[in-house]
Amino acid sequence: MHCVRRILNTAQRNLRVCNNADTVYRSSGIQNVVRRSNHDSEEYVSTEDEKEQQTYVQIANRYLGVALDGHRTFVLQPYIKWGRDKKRNTSPELQMAEAVALIRTLPNWCVVGTKYAPLLTLQRKQLLGSGSLNDLKNELSKCHPTAVFVSTNLLKFVQITELEKIFGIPVYDRYSIVIHIFRAHAKTAEAKLQVALAELPYIRKKIFETCVTHSGAINVTEDTKLLLDGKEKRLKNELKKLQQHRRIIRSQRKKHGFPTVAVVGYTNAGKTCLIKALTDDSSLQPRDELFATLDTTTHQGILPNRLKILYIDTIGFIQDVPETLIEPFVVTLEDAIIADVVVHIYDVSHPDLKAQYQHVQKTIKPMLDDRPIIDVANKCDLVQSDCIPKDAIAVSAKTLIGIDLLRLKIQEVLLATTGLLSIRARVKSGSAAAAWLYKMTTVTNAQADPDDAQYLILEVLITSVEIQKFKNFLKQ
Repeated sequence: MHCVRRILNTAQRNLRVCNNADTVYRSSGIQNVVRRSNHDSEEYVSTEDEKEQQTYVQIANRYLGVALDGHRTFVLQPYIKWGRDKKRNTSPELQMAEAVALIRTLPNWCVVGTKYAPLLTLQRKQLLGSGSLNDLKNELSKCHPTAVFVSTNLLKFVQITELEKIFGIPVYDRYSIVIHIFRAHAKTAEAKLQVALAELPYIRKKIFETCVTHSGAINVTEDTKLLLDGKEKRLKNELKKLQQHRRIIRSQRKKHGFPTVAVVGYTNAGKTCLIKALTDDSSLQPRDELFATLDTTTHQGILPNRLKILYIDTIGFIQDVPETLIEPFVVTLEDAIIADVVVHIYDVSHPDLKAQYQHVQKTIKPMLDDRPIIDVANKCDLVQSDCIPKDAIAVSAKTLIGIDLLRLKIQEVLLATTGLLSIRARVKSGSAAAAWLYKMTTVTNAQADPDDAQYLILEVLITSVEIQKFKNFLKQ
């Protein structure tokens, strides 16, 4: 009995030592993958000469406006009163709240007035009828704004031009405002590249709209066309390099065998805050603003069964913007699209929850095939329990309510979808076989064999491929 106890104590010491070695090895591996994943790709060096750059800046400023100095902004929220185009999963008031939040996200911008505009169509040249325009002009004269934000996804250039003539100040739509937010938040070369590519379709569309002749022909100068075509070609080539960079990173992750969990959701739903809670990574600093995250970043975590995994943070979604605005970011969203499990986090306390949830689901589901999605109702501490859907995991990323339950759910779904098997292996204590299992798999438990104290019974998480590799190793 004393001998068995001694061997068991030795086995436990071996487990601690091997666990430490396993932690060092696998942590080193996962840290290398994280560093590589979050390492910025090569800085984009424009081959435009200084004159071309200045010309493009002038064009961009004309069609996107200038945001750096800020604006006292009047927000106009148009909405369709009835008919096929009426939005039925939200309300003008909720749309207005998001429009105001967009403006307040921009540095030095503020909201000095708001107005709703019930319409039958968004296609009128001046957008509003003469009576509504006069009422709006009167309201503008009272609060003295320096810009008007028409919160609809994309205005025609003729509409912007007409409204600017009437109001005497710049007019912005949602596309241009979101681009300015992207510009303000883009810090890495990857993000700046994607933002530059996202703004080009807007600028090109506005230029072409201004150059349509009475006969319907598009009269754009050859220099302008060459400038835009050349810039677009260079940016797309850089985007291809970014795709290759991301593929290499993904292949390395696959080679190391680290499962991936992508966290997606509406902008400002709490994605970064949730990853911080799941990983205990104090370096993550979530910000309470729209589109705080533009880059796809990777963060290491560990599940209750000691399985090391990678959490992927992604750019947030938003309603009522053209697909061309988000399209360049699909390159980095691919990391989420091919993740083993997707966690869809939403702000369960948000008044516009229904529209936000449906928008994200509609966007991501076609990309995911049949891969599982875990719904996470964040900020559950701010609502009554009966407001939380029964099929969602209720959490508060800020106060850590429900985080342990979510880890268990992620663990359950990962084991079911990644081909990881839970097996028991009998190996000699201190043997090369034991070292291989600690190095190449996740050992969740170890006990001395009661029939032969020189052996250990290891409980291991392993893939079928690794099982075959282990068998081949034993034959050597």
